Amino acid sequence: MCCMVALMVACKEKSDYPYETEYLPVQLVGSEKWSILDVRSGELVAKDAYDIMPSAVVSGMYSVMNDEGTFDFYNVADPKHPVNKVHYGSVTSFGNDGLAVVSRRGGPLEVIDTKCEVVKTLPKEVAQCGMFYNGLAAYQNDQGQWGYINVQGDTVIAAQYAQVHEFLHSDCAIVIDNHQDNDSAVMFTIIDKTGKRLFDCSSAEYQLIQPYYVSGVLPVVKGDTIVCLDRQGKEVPNPNQNHSAVDSAHYDDYTRTAANLFIVLKGKKMGLVDQNNKVLIKPQFDRLVDLTADRYIAINDTVCHLVDRQGQAVGNVKFTHVHGGVENVPAARGFIDTDLAVASMMMLFGPDYCCGARPGTTLMDMNALLDSDPSGYVGANFVNYQQGPFIIQYMFNNEVASVPNQGAAPTFNLDARVMGVLIALNLAHTGVETEPTIVQKTQGVLGTRGFVLEGNGIFTSEAGPAISMGYDHGIFNLYYFMNRSYAQPLPQKPRK
Repeated sequence: MCCMVALMVACKEKSDYPYETEYLPVQLVGSEKWSILDVRSGELVAKDAYDIMPSAVVSGMYSVMNDEGTFDFYNVADPKHPVNKVHYGSVTSFGNDGLAVVSRRGGPLEVIDTKCEVVKTLPKEVAQCGMFYNGLAAYQNDQGQWGYINVQGDTVIAAQYAQVHEFLHSDCAIVIDNHQDNDSAVMFTIIDKTGKRLFDCSSAEYQLIQPYYVSGVLPVVKGDTIVCLDRQGKEVPNPNQNHSAVDSAHYDDYTRTAANLFIVLKGKKMGLVDQNNKVLIKPQFDRLVDLTADRYIAINDTVCHLVDRQGQAVGNVKFTHVHGGVENVPAARGFIDTDLAVASMMMLFGPDYCCGARPGTTLMDMNALLDSDPSGYVGANFVNYQQGPFIIQYMFNNEVASVPNQGAAPTFNLDARVMGVLIALNLAHTGVETEPTIVQKTQGVLGTRGFVLEGNGIFTSEAGPAISMGYDHGIFNLYYFMNRSYAQPLPQKPRK
């Protein structure tokens, strides 16, 4: 499942909000704490109330991680007291349906309402489940396949896909089957909310720009151009482009808002015009972000504030960071099958390889994991990759990308060698005994896979690599060193 994980970022444009934004978590100028801003009034509902960034506020509800590493839900009507009586190990955000998916440590997934009362307990084979969009939420079973449930918690589309996306802005979603005929091209299937296949397309012909429909079309890249596909897979004009009123104004670029207005770019400044080319906000801001509630975030330098469609300030709150927009971090079941987890992890490595890398493997050999733009890797000596529930981190002996000369474009260092691979598994939502149990079971299996315990918790193989394991803050880590001389023990810090 492709989930857009929401991180603390500086104010920047979020062009697609899946719900009307009434409240925003913000970080005030000069503050390290988080507040809740009422978008309509421009006033603060809660000022400097949270040390950790709250989730997006939907249906008046938002979650915040507490000091124990578990989660609590708050309502904007009472930002000081959690709604839930029992802490949750894992949560999704609430959807417009007023529902969220949660788990308690050691328990199954549950659908709850805004009073944090259980609507339905999901079957134990549901391993994780995403946020509700348009009445459906994507879920994954123990076999790693994805399907969808409805707001009653009943299965609507059985788990049968390798990857799914949300019914974000329409009644269509993009899924990928488990079996692909061609390794060099990915077949995408578009389904409706009953699971009916509408059409298939191949990445050899179309490259996805975004995994959801907007304004009834799916924008894709065909060759060197952007085209749009309708529900039947036919190429159609983009309803968000070629607007004559905006074109005639000779702006450098424009974006249609949810209210059919246009955020325009002139030079390096943004403004707002209507469909008759009437200037509502003259281009004067570095960024102008549509909140789909007749409110906009106006940004100059790093300072943000709210304005209305006439550019008039709404309230006097100034902030530097904001959280909102598309997010769907799935909630994970409060327990896992430790035998299955260990067996799945053991499939990732052997005495002389780990996750496709071997001693001597270079960045050139792993280039399929890289984005095309090297600028995002400058200064980093690692590349991350997700495989099922595991986060894979390849560590290199040199920077992945660098700038060879001042003013030159960044380039990949393709001869950088893989020095080690970190396999991480988030277990913070499970019982506190899970990490040591997995370490113990993994140690028992390593001896049958060509590894020998040499002391300090380090296992070595005759082929040269070594392994150490540890855990901290609910994250289990297995580090695979390509050379045993680099091997170091990892800390094993139990949770409270």
